[in-house]
Amino acid sequence: MRKFSLKKWGRNLAIFFGLFILINVIVTTIVIKNARNTGVYTATDPLIVNDITGLNPIAVGKVVTPHHLDDIVSAIMATHGPISIGGGRFSQGGQTAYPDSLHFDMRTFNQVVNFDQTNKLITVQSGITWRDIQEYIDPYNLSVKIMQTYANFTVGGSLSVNVHGRYIGEGPLVRSVHGLKLVLANGDVVTATPEQNADLFYGVIGGYGGLAVIAEATLELTDNVKVERQTSTMALADYQGFFRQSIRDNPGVIFHNADIYPPDYTQVRNVSWLQTDKPLTEPTRLIPKDKDYGWQADIVDLVAGSGTGKWARQHLIDPYIYSSDAVYWRNYEASYDVRELEPDDRADYTYALREYFVPVSHFDAFAERMKTIFQAHNANIINVSIRHALPDSGTLLAWAKEEVFAFVVYYRQGTDVADIRKVKAWSKAMIDATIAEGGTYYLPYQIFASSEQFKQGYPRAAEYFALKDKIDPNNRFRNRLWQTHYPKNAPAFQPEKNSIAQYFRDEGQTLLTVPEWYLVFNPKEYADFLAAGHSPSEFPFFASIDEYWHLYDKVTELAAGRYPKNDEYLTMLNVIGISTTVEYLYKGAYEASIGRFTQWTANAATPEDDLIAEAQRAYSELIYTKAWYEFDFAGWIGKIWSQPDFFGPNFIRKLERKLFFSLEYGFKELYATVIKFAAKSTYDESDGNIYLVATSSQPVTDDQISPGKILATEGNQYLLAVPRWGGFTQLIPKLARQGMTFNDISGNQQIALSFLVNQGKALNTLPGKYLFDSVVVSDPQQKRIVAMTQVSELPKVLARLEDMGIALEHIYDY
Repeated sequence: MRKFSLKKWGRNLAIFFGLFILINVIVTTIVIKNARNTGVYTATDPLIVNDITGLNPIAVGKVVTPHHLDDIVSAIMATHGPISIGGGRFSQGGQTAYPDSLHFDMRTFNQVVNFDQTNKLITVQSGITWRDIQEYIDPYNLSVKIMQTYANFTVGGSLSVNVHGRYIGEGPLVRSVHGLKLVLANGDVVTATPEQNADLFYGVIGGYGGLAVIAEATLELTDNVKVERQTSTMALADYQGFFRQSIRDNPGVIFHNADIYPPDYTQVRNVSWLQTDKPLTEPTRLIPKDKDYGWQADIVDLVAGSGTGKWARQHLIDPYIYSSDAVYWRNYEASYDVRELEPDDRADYTYALREYFVPVSHFDAFAERMKTIFQAHNANIINVSIRHALPDSGTLLAWAKEEVFAFVVYYRQGTDVADIRKVKAWSKAMIDATIAEGGTYYLPYQIFASSEQFKQGYPRAAEYFALKDKIDPNNRFRNRLWQTHYPKNAPAFQPEKNSIAQYFRDEGQTLLTVPEWYLVFNPKEYADFLAAGHSPSEFPFFASIDEYWHLYDKVTELAAGRYPKNDEYLTMLNVIGISTTVEYLYKGAYEASIGRFTQWTANAATPEDDLIAEAQRAYSELIYTKAWYEFDFAGWIGKIWSQPDFFGPNFIRKLERKLFFSLEYGFKELYATVIKFAAKSTYDESDGNIYLVATSSQPVTDDQISPGKILATEGNQYLLAVPRWGGFTQLIPKLARQGMTFNDISGNQQIALSFLVNQGKALNTLPGKYLFDSVVVSDPQQKRIVAMTQVSELPKVLARLEDMGIALEHIYDY
């Protein structure tokens, strides 16, 4: 028989854990390097309304696709809750949807109602696209008088944002609208013109779906003529003089824009289309619907991809494109398709717009401010297109209160929450710059402006809201824009919330934290497993690995299309998941072999087994309220060598447990030091709180919410700071039992929770909205159910769980 060698055994264990560390480091490095390729979100749920950017998924309650006016009226009359309205979905900030709303998808409401060739008027249903109108009127040699550059938009959507185009001598779309037919929140159908119900006419146009459903519109048309392209380049400083002299008052100019070239923002290309009698260079009257746009999208990607691409566009690509003569029909030049800009996918990057309007006399000053901001923020701007507009004829939310230049900014951004925050920073700075120059910003894009910026940019907003109070007193017409700026939707304590750096958290993290919390539940399962007298070699380590990735797959699938991609969190989940996978593979293999052998040599549990069980219990309790790397691994190593006697019965098992535990916890002590340093270097240190607004019919004291704190009071509403992590799950049911309801938690309206039930328990109705369930690996007789609920319904859900005798496992606090 070979002689037992303590030295050799210790060396082999050290090699074992050394390999573990090496593999863990390699795999984690690969995960971090490729993090942007994980967790790509896609949406297939028909109740998820998004826009062209893919950044604003909103889960509505029901989608109605009307074909007749009565379909709209009856849907409104049959319901009492919020209503949202969408068309082509080219707005880019949630202006077309609202959570759990009755959503009108107007694209099926798309017929021509009346056509008056003599007076050059057309009446259409609001879901019709401008392209459909062009196809209808082109045989009569007529054109749309005012529209945006791209013809895919619906008329109703364009009216709701009061679009403009490249038309010289024109301005906002309202200048070409004769009348509207509207459906109000009570189901009434009314006509609105500049003379009849003028308040509605000028409120609904540019009103972003907050007042009524636009059912029909009567629009002015004009003659379809041949136009010739003329281009030139110049210094940006010379542009305003050029425009005044050659463009503004030239009756022959039909279309005009000028493109500022990033990243220097010092040169501009004038692109003008003048009426002509010259022969056509393109006889087609409208751009073919089936045109292949592959190369245009590739050029956009090239320009967005590097400074070299931007240089090539300015000095090579554009000079080539504009080198040939171009004489088209007006309708051809007005029938662009957004597909020419559409990338292959928008998983990692998306393309978006922002737009700013400044008085013509402030052009140069604003252009300099814009350049400074874009360069300071390293914004990936692809193009800035200059347009001109005459004053608005009276809309309440006019963006052209006087003659203005528009700066249309086209840019690329990442799709995760960190990239969205970066765009928000330069966007808010641009809004400040616009307001400082007496201008305003456009509302159809990502909603970053503060309510104060909104009030400054749209000084007649109070009149708009007064009109909404009058005709929509129950606030039925809603979307994310009015959720942000309509005073009746303004949440309590907004200034206080804005002053708390960690108040707002991404709602999607209530789902993404589920697998992370499993790594809290699983050590508790292990501690319970050992406390029940089971051997470590019997614990299902491999099944625990499967369960982590099962939960990961479930929550990322559920988050897909519902929330912006969160690369930082997905990276973290992959790092800790792979780290745990490697650890459990080694630990499971070790316990199933060496651990099982030394257990076989012993006739009873050793003091070391008992101490390890104590350590597991202490670890599982600490990580419920603190980060795992705060655990005193080194202290427990000291205990296993100092407390049990070195010699004694079952010596082989005693010694093996000491060595294995020391190496495991020694590695974790080192790993914890590294992770703690990395976490504090990468993330803002948590203040340990979750913030929420609660309502109580009775006065509330600090003692009632201890260890939470009352930060502010407003009537029967309370701004609270409560502990994060496990403390949150412990305190929230207590507050609910005291009669409190919750207005928002971390600025969010939905939250996930999990509870444990016996596999055979009959559940006729479940509290909350069921998401999925899974087996508790250490006790197959139990299963974990994960559900989602409205924050406002959380007290009812918790009470229902208590009534049913179901154990709450956790409330996932983002």
